[in-house]
Amino acid sequence: PVLGSEYVLYTAHLDHIGELRGDHHEDAINNGALDNASGVAVMLETARRFSSRNAPRRSVLFLAVTAEEKGLVGSEYFARNPTVPVDKIVGTINLDMPGLLHDFVDVIAFGAEHSSLGETVKKAAGEFGVSLSPDPMPARNIFVRSDHYRFVQRGIPSVYLVTGFNSIDGGENMSAQIMQFVQEHYHKPSDDISLPINYGAGARFTLINARIGEIVANQSDRPSWHEGDFFGNTFSR
Repeated sequence: PVLGSEYVLYTAHLDHIGELRGDHHEDAINNGALDNASGVAVMLETARRFSSRNAPRRSVLFLAVTAEEKGLVGSEYFARNPTVPVDKIVGTINLDMPGLLHDFVDVIAFGAEHSSLGETVKKAAGEFGVSLSPDPMPARNIFVRSDHYRFVQRGIPSVYLVTGFNSIDGGENMSAQIMQFVQEHYHKPSDDISLPINYGAGARFTLINARIGEIVANQSDRPSWHEGDFFGNTFSR
C-alpha cells in the first residue's frame, strides 16, 4: 500500500525506419529484427514473468514507443504526457537493440555510473554469473541516444541495457561481430530473422532484465542519482 503507487518503467521502441525509397531494391522493407523487435520481445517476456508471479511492492509499467528512429519522439510524448504521475516513476530500464548474437558473460548498462541503478544491474547480473562492464564506447554518447533519455530529462534515473562484448566460449571479444552487424545489417532490410540470433542468450538476458526490475520494485528506497552527477543536478527536482 505504501509503494504500490510508484512505478518501475520498462521501455522498448516498436518502430523501425520503414521502406527504402526507389524501385531498384529487391527487398525494400527494413524489418528491424534486432533493432528493435528483439528489445520488444525481451520486454514482453519480462512482462509475462511479472504477471505470472506475486505482485512486487511497486507497480511495473511496460511501454512500447514509436518514432524512436525519428528522434525519440514517442518516448518524449509519453514523458511529457504520462498516464501516471511523472514523479511516481522511480526508474527506467530501456531495451534497444540488446545485441543477442552470442553467449555473453557480461552486460553493459549505459548510464550505470550516474545512479544507484548501476549497483542494481551489477547485483542482478551477478546472480546469473554475469558481470557488469563499463561503457566500451563512451565517445559515442549512447546514454543520450535512446528512449530512456527522455525520462532522464524528467529527472528519472535510467539505464539502457545490452549484452556485453565478451563470450562464454573462451572469453572471446565479440566487438568485431557486433561491429559487423552494425556495418552490414543495421538499418538495412537484412536486419531480419535470418541473422544468427542466439535465442538462449536472449532468454538469459531476459532473466537478468526481469531481475533488475524486481529488485527496484521491491527495495524500500527508490533509485537515486549519485551525489554531484551532471544529469541528476541538471534534471532532477
